[in-house]
Amino acid sequence: MADRPRNAPLLVAIVASIVMLGVTGVHLWVKPLPVLATIENLVIDARFQVRGPRAPATDRVVIIGIDDDTRARYPELMQTRRGYAALVRALAKYDVKVIAFDLFFSAPEVLLPDSIAAQVRAADAERRSAAPLDDEMPNAPLVRSLSAVIALVAEELRGDDQLASAINDAHRVFLGAFFRPGSAASAAEPAQLRSARHGETAETNSGGWRRPIHAVDVDFTLDQIAKGAIGAGAVNDFRDSDGVRRRMPLSIGLGTHQYMPLGLAVALFDRGVKTHYIVGDDHLMAGDQRVPLGAAGSLWLDVLGRDQLPRISAAKVLDGTAPASALKGKLAFVGLTFSTYDKVATSLDPIADGIELHATLAENVLSNHLLRVAGPLAALAAACLLCALIIATQLRAIRRRVWMPAVIAVVVIGAYLLICQLAFTHGLILNVAAPAFAAVVTALAAIVGALATEGREKAHLRAVFSRYVSRTVVDRILADPARAKLGGERKELTVLFSDIRGFSAFSEGMDPEALASFLGEYLTPMTELVFESGGTLDKYIGDAVMAVWAAPVDVPDHAARACEVALRMQEALIDLNKRWKAEHKPAVAIGIGLNTGAMAVGNMGTAARFDYTVLGDQVNLGARLESLTKEYGVDILVGEGTMKAAGAGYVFREIDLVRVKGRHGAAPVFELVGRAGAKTDPRFATALAAYRARDFRAARTEFAAIERDHAAAIMAERCADLERKPPAADWDGVYDQHGK
Repeated sequence: MADRPRNAPLLVAIVASIVMLGVTGVHLWVKPLPVLATIENLVIDARFQVRGPRAPATDRVVIIGIDDDTRARYPELMQTRRGYAALVRALAKYDVKVIAFDLFFSAPEVLLPDSIAAQVRAADAERRSAAPLDDEMPNAPLVRSLSAVIALVAEELRGDDQLASAINDAHRVFLGAFFRPGSAASAAEPAQLRSARHGETAETNSGGWRRPIHAVDVDFTLDQIAKGAIGAGAVNDFRDSDGVRRRMPLSIGLGTHQYMPLGLAVALFDRGVKTHYIVGDDHLMAGDQRVPLGAAGSLWLDVLGRDQLPRISAAKVLDGTAPASALKGKLAFVGLTFSTYDKVATSLDPIADGIELHATLAENVLSNHLLRVAGPLAALAAACLLCALIIATQLRAIRRRVWMPAVIAVVVIGAYLLICQLAFTHGLILNVAAPAFAAVVTALAAIVGALATEGREKAHLRAVFSRYVSRTVVDRILADPARAKLGGERKELTVLFSDIRGFSAFSEGMDPEALASFLGEYLTPMTELVFESGGTLDKYIGDAVMAVWAAPVDVPDHAARACEVALRMQEALIDLNKRWKAEHKPAVAIGIGLNTGAMAVGNMGTAARFDYTVLGDQVNLGARLESLTKEYGVDILVGEGTMKAAGAGYVFREIDLVRVKGRHGAAPVFELVGRAGAKTDPRFATALAAYRARDFRAARTEFAAIERDHAAAIMAERCADLERKPPAADWDGVYDQHGK
């Protein structure tokens, strides 16, 4: 309608949500927005911190730390391959199941310049092949001393051989490999790296953002040393823009093959299973275990927190003081843990040791503590849902005060955060930043729109509804504009029609001024009764009153309120007739029809002129019920909907089954007898049943026996007519209304 105000907050919210959903789509599929990505990572960290540290769910994993104590007591461990060989042999003696190095030995050990080292080796070889020394030879003691020194130096230069021998003898070592990312042609695969391949892979050239990174080269241990290892794995991790390590790549491409990380390789070896992986898929299979994959084929680490994974100093392993029970049969991850080297930040620890990433991955896989990340579709769906809920708060049917959308928005977003935290405790990471940001912007835009239009909307509502309802109701509408949804809408309402019987003949003998005064005396108290009950005056039609309940203000007991008003109208008319009789004015009678059902309510008409009214089949039925009161000689008739909705506070009796004018179907009609406790003659129901059973004689006799009952007398006369002229065989017991 021309002067119907638009719901500006709703329109603003819709536009803002469309824009924000577009931004969300770009963020999720095209290019991540740095701010949202950073917020998302921080929110994930917050979820870890809310959950707090957790104890390992398996005792299979232990960290062997080359810590500050080891550096002080066994410096050769970090300085020579001989030291690492000693550690391998010591761990093998403890009978660990796996020794996994977060290290690789990619170049020969260099303790002396090559030329000097070559001379020492040559001298040692000559020493070994020389004849035994004769004690009588000159300088024999000096030669023996020099020979021993050469032997010691030569043995020191055999660090690579010693480490290779220790690894081969242990037959339980996994080595690390660092894959260098890039898009150029890949280097050849080191022979000993084959054990790090995924078990079975398939390439589909799909997967998009889930496709793993590709490497162009790899740093790996020398073949001489690595040939005795039983396995290997990548030591790569993902470092986010804020420096925190949150994910581990579970597959890295090199050439035509896919390689697994060290932690996964060790866990699968312990379980004795292989992998099956379709490149770009959202998971890989480790035996019968489904391992979820996120961006770039990665897994979010379910970090445990500082000091949660058991760790033993390498120094205690070397000196034999480590507890045997803590190592026997375990998966030992060996890495540098001293205070100034290989520190990383995780969601729970800003200075964790790098070896913890690989040990944590193994723990996650072995214990099936695998975090799954909901994809971009889930994030977009969440954003749509949150925005839809924010938009819904702007509907006039539910929008209350200006501040209510903001409160509801906070509750909605808070509930979503709670859902995300609960999902996280069950291993599912839901995107928070993008959906919440979209919802916040939508809510703020709607609030601004509401503040800008609230005054204009209230002025319009006051002008529109002051004609229809009491001042109290107008104030309620202004306090809660959502109650006054302008424009047509479908609602469950109760409508009342009242009319003065024989008014046309009655008014013929009165001059216009007297007639207007008389109608004013009649309509004023009747209208006040409607207003007092919270009803809305729809219109006056001459002497007729049309009123409706539950619009524009919702009231749950609208049927009961309408019934009460109908009874009070009849009571008020008694007092009016007494006064008019004293004033020598004619007495009048009114008929009232009530009906409850689904109706269209709102401003109806044209752009130039309209009224707030109700329309629909149920409205028409209410009007026909009012006219039927004359045919049955009763004061108040109601439809079945009103009878059922009014409750136990009122007494009704069924009068007939009627096919009213303008309707094809039949409808039962009921007389509103009075309030709870009012009496009805049970013989009427008995007679009505006989009438419908075509026993017209019995029905006539029963109806005629009821005294001072206009409806019973009319039904008795109808039964007499049907006795004289029986109806056709297909008679359905329905009475066709003759007039309107």
